[in-house]
Amino acid sequence: MLKKLSGLWEKSLVYRVFVKQYKRYFIIGALSLIAVDIINIFPPLIIKKALDILSKEADLSKIILLSILFLLLSFFQAVCRYLWRMNFIGTSFRCDYDIRMKFFGYIETLSGTFFQKYKTGDLMSRATNDIGAVRMAVGPGLLIGLDAIFYFLVIPPIIIYLSPKLSLYTFLLMLLTPLIAYKIKNVIDKRFHSVQEQFSRISEKAQENASGIRIIKSFNMSQQENAAMEGLCKGFMQKNLALAIPQSLLAPVFEFITYMGIVLLLFVGGRMVIEGAITLGTLVAFQRYISMMVWPMTASGWCLSLMQRGVASMKRIDEVMAESPDIIVKNAGKQQKPFRGKIEFRDLHFRYHSQQAWILKGINLQISAGQRVAIVGPIGCGKSTLVSLIPRMLPMVDRKLFIDGTDINELNIKALRRNIGFVPQDTFLFSEKIADNILFGGEVRAGNDRALKFARMAAINKEIQSLPAQFDSYLGERGINLSGGQKQRITIARALAINPTIIILDDCLSAVDAGLEGEIMKNIQKDFPGRTLLAVTHRLPAVRDFDMILVLQNGMIVEKGKHEQLMNLNGLYTSLYTKEVLEERLE
Repeated sequence: MLKKLSGLWEKSLVYRVFVKQYKRYFIIGALSLIAVDIINIFPPLIIKKALDILSKEADLSKIILLSILFLLLSFFQAVCRYLWRMNFIGTSFRCDYDIRMKFFGYIETLSGTFFQKYKTGDLMSRATNDIGAVRMAVGPGLLIGLDAIFYFLVIPPIIIYLSPKLSLYTFLLMLLTPLIAYKIKNVIDKRFHSVQEQFSRISEKAQENASGIRIIKSFNMSQQENAAMEGLCKGFMQKNLALAIPQSLLAPVFEFITYMGIVLLLFVGGRMVIEGAITLGTLVAFQRYISMMVWPMTASGWCLSLMQRGVASMKRIDEVMAESPDIIVKNAGKQQKPFRGKIEFRDLHFRYHSQQAWILKGINLQISAGQRVAIVGPIGCGKSTLVSLIPRMLPMVDRKLFIDGTDINELNIKALRRNIGFVPQDTFLFSEKIADNILFGGEVRAGNDRALKFARMAAINKEIQSLPAQFDSYLGERGINLSGGQKQRITIARALAINPTIIILDDCLSAVDAGLEGEIMKNIQKDFPGRTLLAVTHRLPAVRDFDMILVLQNGMIVEKGKHEQLMNLNGLYTSLYTKEVLEERLE
């Protein structure tokens, strides 16, 4: 039995989040709380003693001594009250910090497949609202709960000692409390989970609308999106109101039961005083102790609500933390040899989930160090997936992808990514200075001169220098105050700023005109000689002079060679190239 209880305690929210890591603070806080509650036991006894003295003898000296004792106890109680507040409430913020950092640190270890499963708004809801609910549970909730437990354990024996008969009447009513609490518990838990899920949907929608505000306005969809948000917020309000009903009932019901006990006490106790069965001092002390039970009876309802919220929220956090990283980090502390940039695929197959169709099928490919390779093909043929495997943005089985002859899974992942300048399709900029965005992965303190160097390579320097604050200009959220082409070129400058051995451009120049695209390609070749360059593109004329062009279709390499060789095949590449040239002429 004890072993089972010990196991339940170790699995509990309080132990996992608070006691296990902050045992010293918990002990100090608990002892201080017990001291405060023990001191609270004495005032009714002092009052009883004083009334009994006054009813039998007029000795004010004893009353003065009792008053001094009362003041001393009050002072000591104030000190202890400060200690338990600091050790419980203060430590709850430490717990909040620990969970938040662990949560964000863990999701950063997860690959792209995880973020396909969980939307950003949902994750933010868990990282803010749910973690806040856990803090309230292990802070105020734990504090109030321990306080209530003490009174429930200590007060009943005292009132039984004062008057067993009078206690019997009181306890009959108090037995209703645990029954009511049990009935309401499941209702609160279910409705709170529903509230959190609705909050996640609101967070997701708010983030999408903020990021896509230009699209919403350009398509005149503001009214529709506002209506959708209104529907979500209305649902959130209704779910909260539904939750508020059982939560609001707890305290009043418990209070009413307690006050019924007080009324019963006055009626039965008053009769016993008249009959001489108990003294007036005993009745007053008994009444004070019963009044002291109002607090734990009321607080237990609130505590129960906080704990249920905390447990439900911790389940949502644990749900994310239970996700296994697809990418296993090996050789984290191993010194890595300098990268040369040779890439080799050996019969590579890839799919995102075991039940899905293969995205890549039997890829066999060797890319020499310093080689310029273009990857082309129809939409959805696997181009982006192929290049995303190289910096290990996606999980890779052993012995399928090699860098400089070493299995990619055996490489130090940090060293690998420091040597790869990866520019994905979806541009992302931080709400910081332009210079900080460009130097994000490198030497941020290097200053604007270094940022200018790479901005020139990405052909974005003139636009930046035309701004009032130039490289010190702050970007709006996700670079909202920039055009699509400007954002793409800044992300290219950011990738080049880490001085990579391998440069991967994943269709990241779609919003840039052909002239600028050609200029950027020439700059990279001139300023990064001997670096391996992989470019995924739909603009075939921009890569016609590359060392090798790969043509993908349905996840397979169907054609491979230089521009002239592929044109002579009169195959898929010829078709794609002819179409692209024709479209450029029509423009």
